[in-house]
Amino acid sequence: MGKTPQWPTGVWRVIGQSVQGASHIRAGIPNQDAIQWFPDSGVGPPLILSVSDGHGSPRNFRSDVGARFAVEVMTDLMRELLLAGQPDPARLTTIKRTAEERLPGELLRRWREAVARHLKDNPITAAELETLEKRRDPKARRIIERDPHIAYGATLLSVLITSAFILYLQLGDGDILTVADNGEVTRPMTRDPRLIANETTSLCMDEAWREVQIKFQALYGPHPALIVLSSDGYANSFVNDAAFIKVGTDILDILRTDGLEVVAQSLGPWLTDASKAGSGDDITLGLIFPEAILPSAKPAPAVLVEKPPRASVPRRRKTAPVRAPEAIKEPEKALEAQEKAQPEAAPVAPVAPVEAQSTEEEKPQPTATPREAEKPIPVEKLPVEALPAEPPPVEMPSKPKLELIKEEESPREPSKKLPSIFHDG
Repeated sequence: MGKTPQWPTGVWRVIGQSVQGASHIRAGIPNQDAIQWFPDSGVGPPLILSVSDGHGSPRNFRSDVGARFAVEVMTDLMRELLLAGQPDPARLTTIKRTAEERLPGELLRRWREAVARHLKDNPITAAELETLEKRRDPKARRIIERDPHIAYGATLLSVLITSAFILYLQLGDGDILTVADNGEVTRPMTRDPRLIANETTSLCMDEAWREVQIKFQALYGPHPALIVLSSDGYANSFVNDAAFIKVGTDILDILRTDGLEVVAQSLGPWLTDASKAGSGDDITLGLIFPEAILPSAKPAPAVLVEKPPRASVPRRRKTAPVRAPEAIKEPEKALEAQEKAQPEAAPVAPVAPVEAQSTEEEKPQPTATPREAEKPIPVEKLPVEALPAEPPPVEMPSKPKLELIKEEESPREPSKKLPSIFHDG
């Protein structure tokens, strides 16, 4: 017999922020990202955190609404799963299978229902279709007229954490990172090799439930010290993936050093600066972590002074500006700093080099660029057809092209022995 699991104890916290992208501010486009957590207090467990990124292409002109529906629907589904998710080791296998086999279909069904209700109250107007046709072509207009759900296309990231398990869910691009107590950063989800450049799977795709990835982690021992969820606008603001991955370690270190309040107040400026100097896209960042990693709030013990103290170096002050994660920098500021640097000055932290790129003219390369392009442009989405109320699950297709997904054979039916824990709200 195995040892009795020792569930993690203590309070967990969630904080997050979403900012409008610099390019969207200039173009007058609303923030197309959405973030939601439960409970509203941000204190648990249980805790639910969801992030959605609405596509920015002309055909997805209502994707800000679609992103909001995505996080709302996912929060409701995770709360219903909680009813079956008590910390009972004997039931974790059933909870895992129920999540893997039921969640994807329920997610898509409810998202499409929310979109259908919105369309009933707010039909797509002739002005919207005319604008789309001017920005694209008559073919794009006909696609939306045939299936208006495409106008709401969005991705989704979500995490549910209880005292017994963590459930990760992902559809489309964006990033989920876990940071161990020693600062090591990993991705709990397998990266989809098809999501290159600015292509992504989406809730508005045909049979989108097939594209949902789920990872179940039973908390028998060590657990993450930090979980990071971010829309792709953040990762695209770093010089490369290695620089982005380091942000998990940086944020954990800042939380431990400066505390929750400082990080919560700094999230907005960090993300705004990253968008301005990097991708220009909307950026959303959500953090989940155990309260135990935060600096102690205990007051310093009183010291009896019996003789004059020796002179000492003043202690570092917490009112000093908190450092941001190592993100992209403005090229002009980086060059100016290099010119002013003196031999005797303290060493300046090096800026990550940009990968070599061919250019037509001999111009200085910017210090940092998005991983693939200055302005991410989501992939054109496939038309959506009617979806069965409870489609069966299938593992992530390994074929490299999105259009080949339709050729996959139908998977096995979900087990009829699993509980029907989801209900219509």
